Amino acid sequence: MNHQLDVEWIDGGREPQCAADPNYPNGVVIDITKGGTPFCETALSPYPTPRCGWFFVRCRGCGQTALITTAGRVDDPRRVRLPCQELVQ
Repeated sequence: MNHQLDVEWIDGGREPQCAADPNYPNGVVIDITKGGTPFCETALSPYPTPRCGWFFVRCRGCGQTALITTAGRVDDPRRVRLPCQELVQ
């Protein structure tokens, strides 16, 4: 549960095309751990994103990476939880 995640938002240059999902007025938490431990977790910023794009997330400790899409709306991902790469192998 250490905070070794680097996060970079990549601007896709496209404006949102649809309305935000009203079920997620405070964004969503992306959890790809499948219940496994150890894991790293961090906030995603900017939230909400200015436009459609991607978050590139990388753990400095184990090298695990993720690419998370964004839509430039309030239902964007606001937090991510990544499993330790050593458990995935």
